[in-house]
Amino acid sequence: MKKLLGYGLLGLLAFLLFLLLLAPATLVVGPLTQELPGFRVQTVEGAATEGVANGVSWRGVQVKRLTWDWRPLALLTGWLEFHLKIDDPEIKLVGEAAVNAGRHLRFQQLTGRLSLAELALFAGQPKLPLQGVVEFDLWELRLHPPGQPQTVDGVAHLLNLRVTLGQPLALGDFTAQLQPADPAGVQAIIQDNNGPLALEGMFSLMPDGRYRFNGQAAVRDANNRALRQAMNLLGPPGSDGRWALSFSGVLSL
Repeated sequence: MKKLLGYGLLGLLAFLLFLLLLAPATLVVGPLTQELPGFRVQTVEGAATEGVANGVSWRGVQVKRLTWDWRPLALLTGWLEFHLKIDDPEIKLVGEAAVNAGRHLRFQQLTGRLSLAELALFAGQPKLPLQGVVEFDLWELRLHPPGQPQTVDGVAHLLNLRVTLGQPLALGDFTAQLQPADPAGVQAIIQDNNGPLALEGMFSLMPDGRYRFNGQAAVRDANNRALRQAMNLLGPPGSDGRWALSFSGVLSL
């Protein structure tokens, strides 16, 4: 009897797996349109386990092509995981994305490149007065539902950063070492890469959207009058020629 029951369960599992392999790709895209307000897809091809979405748009960001490939072994650890790839002239992304029964999201080995404006749209901050390109290499990123940061581990590069208030003002390139904050959230150690603005500081983002930045900045070239005038809007520098920076607020995540 036990052997018969074992064969029956094995057959049921094989049947369910067979149904999953035959399920259309819309089985994956459909729930996303319900969970993410404004999420749209023009066409969907393939199966639920390996598919392609063309003409993806969300929060004003357009993606030409998104592909996914199911990772079945992740089910043994309680995660439904897919290998994702975005193929678009403006946005590049490759990595592993997973969700568990508690709707927590996990990204691993995630690399990509996109403009700062597009990243701001994803984060719900469309009026950010900055331009540039973000390149990132994240070993792990975890989000609480509905998308609040829990922890992160990796590095991000901000390239060709420019202020867009009035006349564009070049600030340079910066690197952020990303790591988990205590007790939760995201922490970034930020350092400039010998650009016009010398900058070092610490940025922290809590799961509820509260953020804080503490650091110091200086104008690397004394003849850069435009940048010095802009920095003087923060007040006079200290005796060492540096401006102490301290900002805090709440992001609408």
